[in-house]
Amino acid sequence: MNMGQSYMHIGSSSAMLKQFFFKRFLLLLFLFSLLIPVFFLSIASGAYSLSLGDVIRCLLDPRGENPSSIAHTIVWFYRVPRTIGALIAGAVLAVAGALIQGITRNPLASPFTLGISSAASFGAGLVIVLGLKLALVSREFLVTSSGYVVVALTAWTICFLHTLLILMLVYVKGFSPESIVLAGIAMTYVYSAGITFLQYFAGEYQLREYVYWIMGDITRVDWGRLWVLVAALLVTAVSAPFFAWGLNTLALGDDVAKSLGVDPRRVRFAIALIASIATATVISVTGPIAFVCLMAPHIARLITGSDNRYLLPASIAVGAAILTLSDVVARIALKPVELPVGAVTSALGAAFFISLYMGRRRQVVMG
Repeated sequence: MNMGQSYMHIGSSSAMLKQFFFKRFLLLLFLFSLLIPVFFLSIASGAYSLSLGDVIRCLLDPRGENPSSIAHTIVWFYRVPRTIGALIAGAVLAVAGALIQGITRNPLASPFTLGISSAASFGAGLVIVLGLKLALVSREFLVTSSGYVVVALTAWTICFLHTLLILMLVYVKGFSPESIVLAGIAMTYVYSAGITFLQYFAGEYQLREYVYWIMGDITRVDWGRLWVLVAALLVTAVSAPFFAWGLNTLALGDDVAKSLGVDPRRVRFAIALIASIATATVISVTGPIAFVCLMAPHIARLITGSDNRYLLPASIAVGAAILTLSDVVARIALKPVELPVGAVTSALGAAFFISLYMGRRRQVVMG
């Protein structure tokens, strides 16, 4: 091959590479554009149905010609913060799931595998059950905004302390993927025992409030609490692109990552810390919402492949859509009664993984 042919070959490869990146960019743009109809569908759906025209009129006129009208009140005081909250919470849970799956090299791992959900549930139970039992808080205080903040802060604090404990435990083992998962599972059982004791000694009112919190629900999101979710999204969305290269090298093995100048322990520590804190922030506001952090990365991986430069943003879009659509189902399935969105995501997640398993089994049989 002469020099001219070499230049032509390099130019052809460069053009193909640019075309590949452009296609991936268009794919991500398409995924995020799908969130627009999802947003409008969520605003229009509920016990009080609204037409698309009503939704657009209310959104274009925040103050409203008649701000006391039912449609305007429903849209701006309830459904807009709830929908934005669902989009953000789904995005954060999904990208956190993708990050944890990346550092553990385990497609079934998630922040919940690390015990974040159990830690938050235990923290909330300390206030709801023990707080009422020991007369540290009253029923009247618990249903106020201040009471909600106390429950959320306690849940977040327990999650944060749990994350530090997990990181210290696995630091001794060199932050291997196996040690992260095993430490998380071990602590999950510890918190599960604590949750069982709290439920056993809880009174009727305490048990009802505690079970409702554990179910997970987007109805708790209002304009004031929305900013907490925005902060979690900013942390994960800003940091995720910087971790894409490190995650791609970790997928090749720790030895290869070291040869490329990546410190596996440092990368795993940083990612586990950020993903866990972001997940804890979401759970402290909404309660535990299962399967989004597992399901969304799987779907995103089927769409974009395993390259984390595209997988992480795709997970954000897919997770936002999954949780928002699940919230829509929770509102309209037994209208006017609303289901906990955590129950809907669990049902969807179970159906998704069963179908995934059956599909792979069919491929094995046919192969």
